[in-house]
Amino acid sequence: MTELSDRAYLRAVVRGRVQGVGFRWWVHELARSLELVGRVSNRRDGTVLMMAEGSRADLGKLLEGLWVGPRHASVAGVEADWSTPRDRWRRFAIDHG
Repeated sequence: MTELSDRAYLRAVVRGRVQGVGFRWWVHELARSLELVGRVSNRRDGTVLMMAEGSRADLGKLLEGLWVGPRHASVAGVEADWSTPRDRWRRFAIDHG
């Protein structure tokens, strides 16, 4: 169990060739393996938005992963914002649509 003081919220926008390459699915699998909760979605401007909560250490691993992505992705940049957890999710999900 994670100490409450160790929990955080991470919002990240990933730029580059990140749509149509399995990026959301890849983030979903990584986040779930780290036992994080949150959401990942494509945005109309071609970026991917990821919001997650969990331990700071595991969120840090997820953030490192966002810079790599799946094999066919080409990440040009990641804008990340950290804050206090909001406790709004029970699992990690992919937004479709």
